[in-house]
Order: sequence, then C-alpha cells, then structure tokens
Amino acid sequence: MFAIVSDEGKQYKFEVGRIYDIDLHDSEEKKITFSDVLLISDEKETKIGEPTIKGATVEADFLGEIKGDKVEVFKFHAKKHYKRNNGHRQKYSKVKISSINA
Repeated sequence: MFAIVSDEGKQYKFEVGRIYDIDLHDSEEKKITFSDVLLISDEKETKIGEPTIKGATVEADFLGEIKGDKVEVFKFHAKKHYKRNNGHRQKYSKVKISSINA
C-alpha cells in the first residue's frame, strides 16, 4: 500500500514502514500528520482525490534532522581574474511512515 502526499508544494510517494528524507519541518512533536493525500493505492483498488481524498491522513514518526550533501557553486570568468566559490547544505527531516489511513 502506498500514498502520494502533497507537502509544502512538493509531492512524495510514501509506503508504510519506510524511512524518507523530506523538507525540514519545524516540528517539536514526535508525530507528523499529512492531511493532503492525493492518491491511495493497494493491490485491490486505487482512490484518487479531487484534488485530495477527504478524511485520509498519513502519519509519520519524526526521527530527527539531517543535512544533505554539500553542493558547491563555483563562478569563473576567463581572463578577468574573477573567481567565486560558495557552498550549500540543505536540511532535511527524517521520518518513518507509521500508518496510512483512508
């Protein structure tokens, strides 16, 4: 069974029991509930929302915050003595999906 969830402008495909890295949530709670469920599917049937499924939720356990890989931005102009180096590491929330409620 899986669900497609919209969260802060991005869509995620969640399966029960799996661990995912999603955009950072400023939540101090140990449980996160996603209520914008777009699609729920299992072996027998598929429910598609218009645009969301009424009453459907996905519950996840908050496992902590992590940082992604470093992205290095290097700007260079030939023959002009121009070099700029910049780096960035995106922060993510690590969550484990506990249940999908239709």
